[in-house]
Amino acid sequence: MQCENCKIKLLSTDYVVINNNNYCLNCLSTNPSLFNKKKSSSNHPTEQSSNHETSTKECQVCFDDKPKQDFKIQYSSGCRHTERSICDNCVYQHVKEAMNKMCTDDVHCPELNCRIDFKYSTVQKILSNNRDRGLLDKYERFVFHRQLEKMREFIWCAHGCGMGQLNEGEHRNNIVTCVKCYKKTCFTHKTEWHQGLTCTQYDAVKNPELQASQRWIAQNCKKCPKCSYRIEKVDGCDHMTCGKCHYEFCWSCLADYEAIRRHGNHRHDSNCKHYARYHS
Repeated sequence: MQCENCKIKLLSTDYVVINNNNYCLNCLSTNPSLFNKKKSSSNHPTEQSSNHETSTKECQVCFDDKPKQDFKIQYSSGCRHTERSICDNCVYQHVKEAMNKMCTDDVHCPELNCRIDFKYSTVQKILSNNRDRGLLDKYERFVFHRQLEKMREFIWCAHGCGMGQLNEGEHRNNIVTCVKCYKKTCFTHKTEWHQGLTCTQYDAVKNPELQASQRWIAQNCKKCPKCSYRIEKVDGCDHMTCGKCHYEFCWSCLADYEAIRRHGNHRHDSNCKHYARYHS
């Protein structure tokens, strides 16, 4: 057995082991830097671990460790959270799924206890950052079409040519001739024009199923108190969440569930079965 530094033969009592190497006491006394080899070697993994811990963050959706820069962007100034727990890619996947599977441009923040609706510019930014030109084009068309559909005089051609147009006079001018395919659409029913029948006759003779459907909807569905989207309650409790605008309300009395959650059951309508008198 010899000293790693000076190569002299070592006795059993006059050497020190550093990093699995043997050093004589003379070398250690004349060259103290040999001690630092052990120190620097033992500190290196700790330093790496520390750097790793401070430079990454675990995403609460995919549970992967992501660079902290993937959590930096505050997509909406209206968000209720001060820090993000969901990485950029998972936010993008959330927007992508909402648009592809739910066919909606109403996209909300996926962060826990936030759920604020993303603005048009926010969704644009997310899709642009991910270079998803196809979905961005689809989103912009969707928003444009939705704005058109909010106009009372707008109607799509019922013959499937993809054309839409404004109908001056609205219901006073029920027959709309498409400027693209020149076929006729009924403005009232949004169907192909019912040749030989007035709208009243069409309702009475040709459309009993629609009337039955409308009666069923009136009896079994309610409108969301916020956006008027029709909702059917299949089962479960009376705590409802609108599938369109995510507004939470009581099915029985339509009271705002956020107020109920914060202040108690006295915020239900007084005639509601869930109402409980407030006791101070």
